[in-house]
Amino acid sequence: MRRLPRPGRSDSVTGGGVAHRLLAGALAGAAGTAAMTATGRAYREVYARRRGKHPSEITEILDYDDSDHVVVAASTLLRTVSGRAPESAGGRRALFWLVHWGYGSAVGAAHAELRHRLGEPTAGVAFFVGCQTMALSLFPVLGDTPLPWRWTARLMTVSVLQHVVYAAAVAGADAALDHGER
Repeated sequence: MRRLPRPGRSDSVTGGGVAHRLLAGALAGAAGTAAMTATGRAYREVYARRRGKHPSEITEILDYDDSDHVVVAASTLLRTVSGRAPESAGGRRALFWLVHWGYGSAVGAAHAELRHRLGEPTAGVAFFVGCQTMALSLFPVLGDTPLPWRWTARLMTVSVLQHVVYAAAVAGADAALDHGER
């Protein structure tokens, strides 16, 4: 069943149409990525402080979304498509940040479309479930992580909480950008 556009919403490509909505969603995705990055950094600092260490001394994985598994997944795709993937530490770090910000920003466009079609809070819940499902499936398939039911309780909790932060920040930024256009 196709939903009709909500009152006050334009479907033209200009003035609030699809292209504008998806661009605003990508900007909201960048805001969500920034929030997730900030909370991940704060968690790493607290975790390190509680162990009497500097954050750079923490070698264990605290969140698969903030680990080399992102590079493993991206490299798997790059090798499949182009036959090559970065091997140097600098190249792998650059790939991590490209995927982290690029993927996080692009996925935000999905929230904008969901909100347009479903409204809130349904769009926010569906967006969170989709993001968490991607994390639980893409990392084992492409990123060489254990299957989700073998993740430690701490890793699963951090993953869920980080995706709650991301989804909430995306939804908030998306609503603010939409409100600013009205």
